[in-house]
Amino acid sequence: MPSGCAKDPVVSTSANTATATPRAWIVSPAWDLTYLLLTPLAIVPAVLIAARQWLAPEQVDLAVIAFASLGHHLPGFMRAYGDRALFARFRWRFLLAPPLVFALALAFTPPRRLADAFSVPWSHLHGLELILLAWGTWHGLMQTYGFMRIYDLRRGMHDRRTARLDHALCLAMFVAGVVFSDTRMFGVAAAMWQSGLPLFGPDSLKALRVICGVLGAAVLLAYGLNLLDLWRRGIPLNGLKLLLAAATSWFYWYCGRLSTNVLIGIAMFEIYHAVQYNAIVWVYNRRLCERAGAGFGPLAFLFRDRRSMLGAYLAAIAAYSSIRFFTAQPGDRLFSGDLDNARQWLVAAFAASSLLHFYYDGFIWKVSEPTTRDNLLDRTGGAAALEHYVPALVHAGKWMLLLAIAALLIGAERAYYAHSSAASSRQEQVLAALAELTPRVPQAQEISRQLRTADADRAYQRGLSLLQRGDARSAIDPLQLAVRLDPAHFQAFLQLGDALMALAKPAAAAGAYSRAVALRPDLPEAQVDLAAAQLQLGRLDAAESTLRTGLARQANSPELNFTLGVLLEQSGRAVEAAGYLRRAAELGLSR
Repeated sequence: MPSGCAKDPVVSTSANTATATPRAWIVSPAWDLTYLLLTPLAIVPAVLIAARQWLAPEQVDLAVIAFASLGHHLPGFMRAYGDRALFARFRWRFLLAPPLVFALALAFTPPRRLADAFSVPWSHLHGLELILLAWGTWHGLMQTYGFMRIYDLRRGMHDRRTARLDHALCLAMFVAGVVFSDTRMFGVAAAMWQSGLPLFGPDSLKALRVICGVLGAAVLLAYGLNLLDLWRRGIPLNGLKLLLAAATSWFYWYCGRLSTNVLIGIAMFEIYHAVQYNAIVWVYNRRLCERAGAGFGPLAFLFRDRRSMLGAYLAAIAAYSSIRFFTAQPGDRLFSGDLDNARQWLVAAFAASSLLHFYYDGFIWKVSEPTTRDNLLDRTGGAAALEHYVPALVHAGKWMLLLAIAALLIGAERAYYAHSSAASSRQEQVLAALAELTPRVPQAQEISRQLRTADADRAYQRGLSLLQRGDARSAIDPLQLAVRLDPAHFQAFLQLGDALMALAKPAAAAGAYSRAVALRPDLPEAQVDLAAAQLQLGRLDAAESTLRTGLARQANSPELNFTLGVLLEQSGRAVEAAGYLRRAAELGLSR
């Protein structure tokens, strides 16, 4: 055996694999079902139990973003920089992409010192978040498509029409999973609108869903007809590929639509994606190491046939993940601009790691290339396939397109937020549009509550100003609006009662004061006012009861003691009244 690698009974190939009957499984039934096909059956209960019993959604999100999302970038980097032949082939991409991508990330979220040095007038822009969101979705789509192709190729299926329909099916699955998910559309819309792109409303979303539904149905019909055609031609259906598509489609749908918390949904699918990726990289590198031997590269030692090396592989992933885990707090928003200067550099590094992962995976896993195909299919000497090289100018054109999109997003966001007054107005419009677009999403409901509270405060201030100017009649409408918008607005109910009392409407005033007392039973002011309204209505017993209830909670209230003393005195109970009046004087209030 070549130095550095040894035979692995799970992934080894014999000398006659070229003529052996193709195996449907990538490794084995147990391995494929555990790591690729039925993983969601373990993920769903594990995450839900953790979220309900031990961890808040923000804590789950932080752990998963670190140990699954960021962590699974490292195996891809191992493949890029540890495979000597691959690195030699794409040397300039692997050398030039990291500084370029890191600079791109810094352009969107520059640390304070860097922004000052280059006179950059912003600390954070949201366009990078939108790029990561869109590219990340495409990346997940292509990973599923890649596994579907592997399962077909392992059975000798090279039909191009089927391959195109597989890709169309994955595209329909993931696009529908985004468009028909209120939680995902909330995230997409937030990223778009915070980047300065035009707002759209629920009607536009409904129209988009109709279009996606029609196109998705057409893809499913075409896919079904193709399966029927294959069956009629005597080509057995690939059950493993269809199981993968069904499991991924259901799980992506579940994570985005059926789960109630967007953070939990994101966490679940990230775990699934990362488990698949980490597992296939390990298997691929084991096979490559076996074939290439010492020529594999500097990481050959990591893929020896020893359990300790698998432990080292997982430990390396955990170590890379821990950078994110130990430098962030639950609920941190990477692109909020409110992190300290040192951590902004880490924000750019995390974003660069994601972009590089997406970029590298776009060309290092092409099954059309013999080396990649042979190690994924666990065979050698198969049918020749042409390697598809992307011309340098075409590749450069893709980079120019990415940079042009980034520049447009920077320009769009800067155009909307160039002036502080415009920025404030734009932010209010964005919040209102988000609340209207997906009203069932918890985050949208919280935004709606905040907007109603803000509107209620403005209405309350208008009513209070009118009341202070002596215009009680005009104050009624804004104060009533305030309590409708925010039924928990104590001061609005209190001032509404005052306005109604000024208009000689004690019955209505008593209702407003009663709501104020219910909201803040610890504040004597509302109880004194309620008792005053009840006295005007001739309800002496009710007024006395109100005051005594208040004193039971606030025995040292001078207002309550004084008011109850006066009431008792006026009702002919001077001896009892004297005690309350004396107590009020001791507390600093007398006639």
